[in-house]
Amino acid sequence: PEEIITMMMASELKGRGGAGFSIAKKWQFAAQTEAKERYVICNADEGEPGTFKDRVLLTERAHLLIEGMTISAYAIGSRHGILYLRAEYRYLKPYLEEVLTERRRKALLGNDILMDETSGAHFSFDIRIQLGAGAYICGEESSLISSCEGKRGEPKNKPPFPAQSGYLGYPTEVNNVETFCNVPRVLDKGLDWFRSFGTEHSRGTKLLSICGDCEH
Repeated sequence: PEEIITMMMASELKGRGGAGFSIAKKWQFAAQTEAKERYVICNADEGEPGTFKDRVLLTERAHLLIEGMTISAYAIGSRHGILYLRAEYRYLKPYLEEVLTERRRKALLGNDILMDETSGAHFSFDIRIQLGAGAYICGEESSLISSCEGKRGEPKNKPPFPAQSGYLGYPTEVNNVETFCNVPRVLDKGLDWFRSFGTEHSRGTKLLSICGDCEH
């Protein structure tokens, strides 16, 4: 876990939700906060008008997303994940449930994920899907967490930040779909490959949603 956080820190991957905060720092805060449980939440509540990049990834790269969440969970020591799906993407839920079921069948989710019989290392992590109710404000992470808890979706004062006290009061790591999809690629392709894209202050790729009357 520590090696993964160190590698993600070196990648300089920033959250793709808009704020551009270092995801490795989020992970570090969540991992270092003393707690009985920790949570990983994927923010798939993309409500900006004309924005659909996360929808494309949910449709075309769902396995990559789930892998990114799983790696994050391993890094911070979490057993529980929530995929928060906006109400308008309800039609994707059956497909995403199939992806989760397939990964459980392959021992990529659930109890003893890819257990190493030699070392006896145990890592368990599973994900549930939470549907939003169409509230735009729930795209903000603290409102989203309140919604997951069954409360009114309203922003909370910070600090404490979710990485210190989030879902049910436990350390919670929240990132959006695009951010999680970058994580497996960093580990798979390496730092040099990832850092070869983007700029000095913003490493990696960035998806853009182009809509309306566009010639190119």
